[in-house]
Amino acid sequence: MNQSEIIRIASLIHSQGFASRAGLAEQTNLARSYVGTIIKDLQQRGLITTGDRAPSQRGRRRVLLRINPELGDLVGIRLGRANLRIVVTDFLGNVRTLKKVYVDVAKGQEYVLDLVHQELEPLIRKNRAVKGIGVGISGVITRNNGAVLFWPKVPGWHDVPLKEIIENRYNLPTIVEDSVRTMALAECRFGQGRGYRDFVYVTIGMGIGAAVFINGNFYFGADGLAGELGHTTIDERGEICSCGNRGCLEVYASGWAIIDNVRRALQQGVTSSLLQTKDTLTIENIVDAARLGDRLSQNVLSEAVTHLGTAFATFVNLFNPQAIILGGAVSQAAKSFYLKSLSHAMKQRAFHRSVGNLSIIVSRLGGESGAVGAALLIGEQLLRELCISNYSDVLLHSGGK
Repeated sequence: MNQSEIIRIASLIHSQGFASRAGLAEQTNLARSYVGTIIKDLQQRGLITTGDRAPSQRGRRRVLLRINPELGDLVGIRLGRANLRIVVTDFLGNVRTLKKVYVDVAKGQEYVLDLVHQELEPLIRKNRAVKGIGVGISGVITRNNGAVLFWPKVPGWHDVPLKEIIENRYNLPTIVEDSVRTMALAECRFGQGRGYRDFVYVTIGMGIGAAVFINGNFYFGADGLAGELGHTTIDERGEICSCGNRGCLEVYASGWAIIDNVRRALQQGVTSSLLQTKDTLTIENIVDAARLGDRLSQNVLSEAVTHLGTAFATFVNLFNPQAIILGGAVSQAAKSFYLKSLSHAMKQRAFHRSVGNLSIIVSRLGGESGAVGAALLIGEQLLRELCISNYSDVLLHSGGK
């Protein structure tokens, strides 16, 4: 047996949740008998188990395989601008415990990390089965060392060695990733992304980000920075963005932008049912007002959708995805308003053949998805390491191939 093929098969089972021997043989172009030999050995070593049975075209129900969920527990962390979410999952990403804590990131890096440790330490002390920690954060990440380059609109987060800090504190393998990708990974495993090989996951909240899946895998780009949709220019002479660029999509279509535009209009005397709540505006307030016919809310949301449609059309023309999946607070709150309007805006701007069969879908997963995806991500890394350690003899006998 070849070690790289063993790792590939184990990784395919992990990424798909469940897989059949026939399906694995087809995906890897390996002989079914050879795949069967690898599967048998993985089972004997306790790395995979059998799950449910699935229908087959020949009438026989295929045995589905899955990674052993008892290989260990995983911790997933989603650190956002307003909330810290921590989950403990089994090795398959099924949530055992979930905790959500309000966090004021404006108080600085030291305060935020102290809060993370305050929540994480007793959890890990109590659960000795935890094998690794995954972190999703709404910042720009250096993927090779898990450092936060910067966090837009959040002071004090420049070149923070987050992976090193957590790994040294808990002596557990740790991975740090952009939270848009961790949310997209959860979507791929448990949500609307199942069944798609080429799709774009876009989160629209206080910021805007994207994760691109090509042939079932993330597209990272040369420096791991692919997907910064919110920082693409849509107006060369527009307002300055937090990233230092001018006229970025986030300036016009993010949750912050929508709230700021409504608040500015109210201060200028525009008539609206939102006048009484101008100091406590939320996306939910604005969407509710738009549904009830408030002209200001409708205009601001419509303008945001137009800008999103322009940016999405560029993505569609470049990548020709099967689907665009929308996540984030704005997408959830405004889904009935956004879906029809976005589709219309894109059809005006994208190549006609590219949007003909394109699906635009809103995620059904909850706010914990970013934490769950982070747990899945560290699970992928640990599985690879388990395969390498279990098959070191294979590596030696194959000359290191």
